[in-house]
This record gives sequence, structure tokens and C-alpha cells, in this order.
Amino acid sequence: MADSGTDATEGVPALPTQTRTPAATPQREAVVTAIRRAVVLGELTPGDKLREVALASALNVSRATLREALSRLVQDGLLVQEPYRGFSVTALDAAGIEDIARTRVPLDLMAVTAILEDSTGHRLELVRGAWEQYAAVGPDADPLAQHEAHVALHRGIWVASQNTMLLRLWPVTEALTTIALAQDQATRNDPVRAHRIHHDLIEAVLSRDPTRIQHELTRHTLDSAEELVSIRRRLAR
Repeated sequence: MADSGTDATEGVPALPTQTRTPAATPQREAVVTAIRRAVVLGELTPGDKLREVALASALNVSRATLREALSRLVQDGLLVQEPYRGFSVTALDAAGIEDIARTRVPLDLMAVTAILEDSTGHRLELVRGAWEQYAAVGPDADPLAQHEAHVALHRGIWVASQNTMLLRLWPVTEALTTIALAQDQATRNDPVRAHRIHHDLIEAVLSRDPTRIQHELTRHTLDSAEELVSIRRRLAR
């Protein structure tokens, strides 16, 4: 994990001039995307401090635009802001990774239970649609596209549940999951494995078998988190 004093501007790619001005891609959203990409790729790591002057220059935007983007990412949970210390990437240690996994399993199970309670089958169709969109992004796709497809699949499952509370919890869940997934990608970088375990999870949901669903949710989330923590500990020795 990077020291909180690390100058983390070098890992953020400069924005091409032609992509900053069109109405369809506002500067703030372009900055948000650039920083999110840097986190997903591990170019910005948990605890890295963002140097605003250098970052605004690297992204070729004003300080005001940069701060709007950083504030948005704080709201999303990807960054934290401390008085007199500025912005930094949200830190997530081994215990944090495991805590997220332990919390997500029952929440995901709640979502799946609601999906299966729908006698019309509409919610299951939404899950199928979410899976098809995920599966359309192959293992050779851009890493950020892979990450966004991964997150969108899980968002799709929660959306399909039509549980209002889960949807309110999603933004925080997504931000913390992004940090965890960035660490996973930097450690394993195995999109084929990611596709396989998500395929198994969706197949379990479509089977309507509670035991199989519980097993795959645990394997996909909790077991994967514990395995990631174990790998990172070995690499740190």
C-alpha cells in the first residue's frame, strides 16, 4: 500500500485536448474518469495523496474544475478529504477488504432472494440482461471497461431486486468495492477467472437453488477476498 505522502500525479493519464471540450464529455466528468481509471489500474493506490496543482496541470484543467471532480469522488467514496491535508485515495487494508466481503454476502443474498420471490420472472430477466452486458466485455477489453462491466453486473443484480434500501446503499458499496477490485486486479490481473466465477454465480441464481446460490455467493465474494488477502501477504514478505 502506498504511503499517504506519495506524490500520486504521475499515474494519472493526461486528457487529450480534443476530449475535454465537447458537451457530451464535460471536463469534470473527464477528470473523474481519469482518476477512476488510475485507481482501477493501480496507478493511484490506497492512501496516495493527490497534489492539486500538479494534478490540474497534468490533466490540463483549472483548479476549480479539478476540485469539483475531487469533491464528486469524495461523495462517491473513492477519495477522502481531510482538513489541511487535502485529498487522498481511500485506504483499504486487509481487514477492510474482508469486512466488505462479509457485509456484501448477506446483502447480495437479500437481493437474490427478492429477485426469486418475483413470480412474474421479470426480475430474473433483468439479471439475464445484466449478465449479457457483462459477458459482452471480453477478457481482452480495456481494464477500465472490464472493471465497469464487473461493477455494473453487481449493480444490475441489486437493481433487479427492486429493494429501495439496497439501491440507497449502492453508491458507498460501489466505491469501496472499486478500491478492493483495484487491489485484486493489480494482484491477480486474471479477467478469465473473473468471467468464470461470475458465470457460475449467475448460473446459480438462474437455477433458483438456495444452497447453490449461497455457495457461489460465498465463493465469489468472501472466499475471493480471503484469497486476495493471503496472496498480498505472501507478496509482502
